[in-house]
Amino acid sequence: MHECHGFDLSATPAFHALEELVRVRLAQPPDQAAVEQPDFERRLRTAMAEVERAVHVEDLSRLDVEHDGLVVDGVRYRRVPEKTRGLYETLAGQIEVKRSLYRARGGHGGATICPLEMRVGILGGSWTPLAAEVASQFMATAPSQEAAELLESVGGMTPSPAHLDRLPKAFNRAWEADRARFEAALRTAESERLPALAVVALILVSLDGVMVPMKDAPRTPGAGKQDCGPKGYQEAACGTLALFDAAGNRLHTIRVARMPESKKVVLQAQLTAELAWLVERYPDAKLQAVADGADENWRIIEEIATELQVTIEPVLDYFHAVEHIDEGLRRHAGRDQEQASADIRYWHGVLRDDPQGVQKVLRALEYRVRKASGTKRDDILQQFNYIDKRKGMMAYARLRQENRPIGSGIQEAACKTLVAQRMKRSGMTWRHPGGQGILTLRSLQQSDRAHNAWNILRPAFRKDFTVDEDRGRMRPLRQAA
Repeated sequence: MHECHGFDLSATPAFHALEELVRVRLAQPPDQAAVEQPDFERRLRTAMAEVERAVHVEDLSRLDVEHDGLVVDGVRYRRVPEKTRGLYETLAGQIEVKRSLYRARGGHGGATICPLEMRVGILGGSWTPLAAEVASQFMATAPSQEAAELLESVGGMTPSPAHLDRLPKAFNRAWEADRARFEAALRTAESERLPALAVVALILVSLDGVMVPMKDAPRTPGAGKQDCGPKGYQEAACGTLALFDAAGNRLHTIRVARMPESKKVVLQAQLTAELAWLVERYPDAKLQAVADGADENWRIIEEIATELQVTIEPVLDYFHAVEHIDEGLRRHAGRDQEQASADIRYWHGVLRDDPQGVQKVLRALEYRVRKASGTKRDDILQQFNYIDKRKGMMAYARLRQENRPIGSGIQEAACKTLVAQRMKRSGMTWRHPGGQGILTLRSLQQSDRAHNAWNILRPAFRKDFTVDEDRGRMRPLRQAA
């Protein structure tokens, strides 16, 4: 076999074991081989992984750097005399590589660097770039214990759950360090996949929040108890931007999500940048926002429209609107639930299909307010006021005629699949770095951007260095007074 860089793969024990496995297998009678095929396939995968690891060890070893000193960002480092053991996760599993370390010059205890890891772009001190991408997709989908079991079942990588837990945090540090630039690069990379200009008739914006359990959030106090403990809830936020054609078919969806933050500042910036890009690409498309009645959601949408100098038609989610109507009708009907159900069915249709639907619903609720008294009247009046305040956002009949959405189903699905399904499993609590890493990975997955994101991010893992030509020992100068 051809040798390269002094490495003969055919001379390795892993290669010999693979050859022997194949030789024995091909010598088996067909009937016996058919019965034992699953076992052979498993053993073959294991043997191939051993060969892969042998190649990875040789490949990474030749990328090591051996000089007396290096310079990184103006800081000078001296090579540590003895090479040390490095453990790295590859797609074929963990490997051990002897590599050189360098310590900052000027005394003991300085910062240490590993030029091998800097050249390759090792993430989190142990993951090769491709292994990090694959393992992170498993972590975005399942908790670390399940992800470790899944990785082991498919063969190759066998990281521990604790090791997997650290991966989203390492990803988050790298991504958040230059998030805006990475997201801009993602949009550029995605341009070729977007629908044609003439096809897109509507750009729909939506956002909402999901309560997630946070380790550092105070508990909701009970009677006579103070806020205490690590198991409180705070609101994470997610947003969607969807493209529709004139027939009302959804063509493309972008999803973003953030851990709890004051005023949803980063989420707003993300939605603003994404919408600006879509408006520039589809200048003739109508703009619409659908959300529930929360004032915070509409504040953000109004500020986005003002910043971009565009008109976004606000639409109150139809299903949130009818919830309030239903409450008023049930409260009026009292124990007559049959009458309440009949009223609900009727007024749902009126609100949805009648061009004057919201005015008719308001008159119906106003009539019930006049007929009621006491707390019943107050409850129905509360629902009347909710609808009356938002009546300008409820032109559902016209929107349906124009094949435009009247509900926030896309957003509700994002809240569930993007946040709740992964972040609210039994016993889970979160802190921001790990949680944001998971949410970013999941939003990239669900926006079909994950592969491009890793291609854009990988150069950030690598770090440049130069050889230090000065061989003399130098200590850092004292800072001038």
